[in-house]
Amino acid sequence: MGSASAAAAGDPEPGGSVLIVNKGDNNNIAGRDLIVGNNNTVGTGHTITQGSLPMAPVPSATRHVVAFYQTGTTTGDPGQPYVSPAPLAGQADVVEVAAFHLNDPAQYPILTLNNDAPSAAKYVPMWRDVAALQAKGLKATALLGGAAPGTYTRLDQNFDMYYPPIRDALRTYKLDGIDLDVEEPFTEATAERLINQLRTDFGPGFLITLAPSPTSLSLADGSNLPQLDYRTLENSVGTKINWYNAQFYCSNGSLADTSDYDAIIQNNFPASKVVAAAITNSDLACEGYVPMPTLQTTLRTLAAKYPTFAGSAGWEYAPSADVNEPGCPTGPANWYCAVRHSFTGNAA
Repeated sequence: MGSASAAAAGDPEPGGSVLIVNKGDNNNIAGRDLIVGNNNTVGTGHTITQGSLPMAPVPSATRHVVAFYQTGTTTGDPGQPYVSPAPLAGQADVVEVAAFHLNDPAQYPILTLNNDAPSAAKYVPMWRDVAALQAKGLKATALLGGAAPGTYTRLDQNFDMYYPPIRDALRTYKLDGIDLDVEEPFTEATAERLINQLRTDFGPGFLITLAPSPTSLSLADGSNLPQLDYRTLENSVGTKINWYNAQFYCSNGSLADTSDYDAIIQNNFPASKVVAAAITNSDLACEGYVPMPTLQTTLRTLAAKYPTFAGSAGWEYAPSADVNEPGCPTGPANWYCAVRHSFTGNAA
């Protein structure tokens, strides 16, 4: 999913490819966290400060293909074999590792990747393979938040305590960006503070994306305040946001045609900053699966209608359907390759 820029105009811009990973409490699925067996907790946050806006991030010259990567990230967990992201080389342009959570330090490490510290031995093969993809030119980002509540509440209540562990993990694992998946109340002021601080700490080349529902992007300015309002956020710090990964699934809109995406553009978000995210398998516990031939038609129509259309994303990698796309790797990477073909033709 992507982000929108500050004074957004009607014309879109192009995108590139992205791969993402996410995890949360699957007993309370609300968007991305569609995996079995995750029991996560989260917590508090604090005041805010607004700084000056640096130079706006330069949009990618290609359309994005984003792969959310959560299931299969661990080695040795019962019933969940490790699924390497390596086949995504050449199919996606960003790998998003999901999901990081902020926790009550009395109960858990203050920052976890799903249920464990990011440094846990079970993640060693995953970090190795993600680094190998980065060496091939893909970007690797962290997904923060998701369906398990608490991360953004904690940032609201005590920013000075909870921001440094995020910053340090991004540096430790040499990640190229962060996706802010806010699925709980989060104040405008703290959202601005978080985005400003990330841009200050990591510079203009670092990817900052957000993951709203499509309806959140089609609301008028201020209509969702005092909680997070994306139109207002875009107007205040949009120059620091690379794009929005809009979740067109789980009753949050559809990619069966272009109408829900069109509503976002009509609300003055540029198509260059709105990535259309889909679910990748009809078996996932979430409504909204679109068969690949229909999805390809929608993506091709969007690319023709909006020349700078930012691209597409898939939740999520490991359980993705092999859609038998010619000239593509077999297995879960096949879905992302088919999406890429929507923009490039069926040349491998």
